[in-house]
Amino acid sequence: MRWAAAAAVVLSAACGSAPPGAGQGGSRSVVRTSDQALGAGGDDLRSGWYPNQPNLAPARVSAPDFGQLFDTPITGQVHAQPLVVNGRLLIVTESNDVYSLDPTTGTVLAHTNLGVPWNPADVNCIALEPTVGIMGTPAVDEASNTAYFTSKTYVSGSSGPVAYWAHAVDVATLAERPGFPVQIQGSADNVSGAPFDARQHVQRPGLIFLDGVMYATFAGICDIQPWKGWIFGVSSAAQITARWAAVDGSALGGGIWQTGGAPVVDGPGTFLVSTGNGAVPISPFPGRTPPSYLGEAWVRLTVQGDGSLQATDFFMPYDASQLNEWDGDLGSGAPMGLPDAFGTATFPHLAVATGKQGVVYLLDRDHLGGFQQGAAGGDDVLQRVGPYGGVWGKPSAWPGSGGWVYVPTVSAGSTPGGSSGTFDVYQASVDGSGNPTLARVAQAAGAFGLGTSAPVVTSDGTTPGSALVWLTWMADNTGSGAELRAYDAVPVNGTLQVRFRASIGQATRYAVPGVGDGRIYVATQDGHVRAFGAPVDPVITAPPLDFGPLVIGQTATQPVTFTAQRAVQVSSINTQGDFAVASTQPALPVSLAAGQTVTVQVSFTPASTGIRAAALVANTDQGPFSTSLTGLGQSPTGRIQAAPGILSFGGIAIGRNVSSAVTLTNVGGAPSMLISVNAPSDPFSATGLPAPSTVLQPQASVTVTLTFAPTVVGDYQDDLTVDTDQGSVVTHLTGSAGTVGLLQLSTSLLDFGDVRLGQTAKKSFTLHNGGGSRLRVNKSQPPGLAVGFTAGVQLPEGTTLDPNQDLTLEVDFTPTSAGPEQDRWVITADDGQGPQQLMVKGTGVTGSGETGKSGCTSAGGTVAWWASLLLAPLLLRRRRAPR
Repeated sequence: MRWAAAAAVVLSAACGSAPPGAGQGGSRSVVRTSDQALGAGGDDLRSGWYPNQPNLAPARVSAPDFGQLFDTPITGQVHAQPLVVNGRLLIVTESNDVYSLDPTTGTVLAHTNLGVPWNPADVNCIALEPTVGIMGTPAVDEASNTAYFTSKTYVSGSSGPVAYWAHAVDVATLAERPGFPVQIQGSADNVSGAPFDARQHVQRPGLIFLDGVMYATFAGICDIQPWKGWIFGVSSAAQITARWAAVDGSALGGGIWQTGGAPVVDGPGTFLVSTGNGAVPISPFPGRTPPSYLGEAWVRLTVQGDGSLQATDFFMPYDASQLNEWDGDLGSGAPMGLPDAFGTATFPHLAVATGKQGVVYLLDRDHLGGFQQGAAGGDDVLQRVGPYGGVWGKPSAWPGSGGWVYVPTVSAGSTPGGSSGTFDVYQASVDGSGNPTLARVAQAAGAFGLGTSAPVVTSDGTTPGSALVWLTWMADNTGSGAELRAYDAVPVNGTLQVRFRASIGQATRYAVPGVGDGRIYVATQDGHVRAFGAPVDPVITAPPLDFGPLVIGQTATQPVTFTAQRAVQVSSINTQGDFAVASTQPALPVSLAAGQTVTVQVSFTPASTGIRAAALVANTDQGPFSTSLTGLGQSPTGRIQAAPGILSFGGIAIGRNVSSAVTLTNVGGAPSMLISVNAPSDPFSATGLPAPSTVLQPQASVTVTLTFAPTVVGDYQDDLTVDTDQGSVVTHLTGSAGTVGLLQLSTSLLDFGDVRLGQTAKKSFTLHNGGGSRLRVNKSQPPGLAVGFTAGVQLPEGTTLDPNQDLTLEVDFTPTSAGPEQDRWVITADDGQGPQQLMVKGTGVTGSGETGKSGCTSAGGTVAWWASLLLAPLLLRRRRAPR
């Protein structure tokens, strides 16, 4: 059959068509390799996916013998993700302590301290207190068993000049490699007169090890000037190879902090980072020629021949200047590349970008999109959805069961410490044009406080039903009452089902669980490393208890029953924080046989707003065992919250309009009054405004519809301001406007000529958007009235085309009777031109005469028929040849 196929290609080319792929420009080919490096996020793409964990299957995790395996006390807070490598569990802390543990028992096998940690009180940065030492997750070269990371300390003693050091230690012994540590210092390669100041910077993201070089990224300390985003490269030979700054000259900002996430490595000598607030360009820039000011951006860095770094592609939201002004950092969301299973033939290499604004961007890693390169000066991205709530951290992904992306958010407009958000689930799909998309389809139940970690996914490859999504849940950024949670990876009826919950003490905000060899590891703010796995044999168990909402100062009491799994003596049951043990029945101490119970009355008296949580601990003669307590504290007064806090309408055509909504909710525990609502001015407008002096009861809400209807090309911003009896609430609005889209057809007639009965001829035509904004197809009525004509490629209504985008469609003609036939394809877009028609005609003929005078038939038609005649002797000879 290869002969027939070859003949078909030759004859097809003779008729003016090309073989598949001919003359088509390919996108950048990305070679993916682990580079023998282990680090944050599970893989080089930072997808958070650990595909080789069959012992963490949902059924095993929910079995009675799954639970806490060990609890090892350590010194210092832990922000970095625990790493399991070559039979060791590596833990680094903010007190500059490094531990190498037995990952099965938690036994400390090696420990070292790398100097006095820096005191952030030196610059009054409370958010980082008490100390800053080793914050970023190490990168481990598994081949040499070397861990690379940075530490912050003083040049000498416990005060004075500050230094950052790059370390390379043996994972087993923690001995420093020759030539290390190396002091991080010097001026930027790409910016003249910009020296690095260790005091003013922090190394928060995970590190990467690429082609023999460790790369570490830096951001500012509480935005205390002067500061920039920095990247340093240090080779395994202990030489600084790269010093790169994100913004030019004396400009500030562009910090690379990514809430701890590591850069994405998606090819040899190249990686991606995201930056926060900082200087941005004032005019559009194409992606492949990045500007020298790269605040609020995704940036691709490429290693040059001399080892230095150069920005070679970038994406920046069209409203970056507003995000910078409002501190709506794109860089709060760490970059994540999607596994190739999410891609399509046209867009094989995808990524997901998130940030404080709450918008989720689906990006093409081969063409990031630049600045204001999209429709009407908007974003040149594959998809832009939201805003749904700010992201501090990064998403995770699982390509099984069709493809899923998981994004924990914080409600936009909420305040740190008392904020709550959601855990959102997006399903991967394609649109009518075959372009990849993400759709928000589900959430986990309950609220997720600021400080909740980025998720990780464990599975047995892409086997259905094998995946779980894990995260460290926090009520607020204090970390008190934190939990390790696991959810089934595929939602049911719009809800992500919880599979496992366990108290873990006081967690460090945004700290991601570690994964290895069928176990989950959490390292905490209060100096503990805990492992969870199987088997574990709890002597006494109790279900978690959620009190729900309660006004501050009020008290609710509910019972919790502990059940003995075997003989045990319970000496006491206690808790902490806003919870208290009121009484027990029977009285303690008590000896229980297997199956016997002890019930404790637990009270909840919230002292502050937001999610409250604590562990309820039963102390026994065989150790402590705990369950989780949660509740929601409500203010005795009302408090209005606006969601979202930033509403971006993107780019649209002048003369058009787009609408979205802002919901005003009373999240307090008493009625609250909306004194007045100040609507934005043109081209924004608001409908459904509540009347002055409207009173909202607790948990009640009202929705305001906002419309963006520009009549002049330009960028716009305004605010929706609500004055309440508890102060003002503001939602920021942005939008961009350009000229209208314009649908153009490459031809108005497809003439098939003569086609023999029963055979199929194919012809194509092209749709083109010749306008300046995105075009949407509102109606598509393909041929089908006349006998024999069908649409070979469909055009679903709702399909969109960006400016200068083409879409090729196909019509098939298979006549069933002799004589002429005629039909049409009617297409209407939102460009104001009205219906456009493509006429199609052809004639069905009988006999063996010439077919398709105006073109060639497809395989199965004349080409295949002539090929069979010409090559019959060859095919016969091949059939007779010996096998």
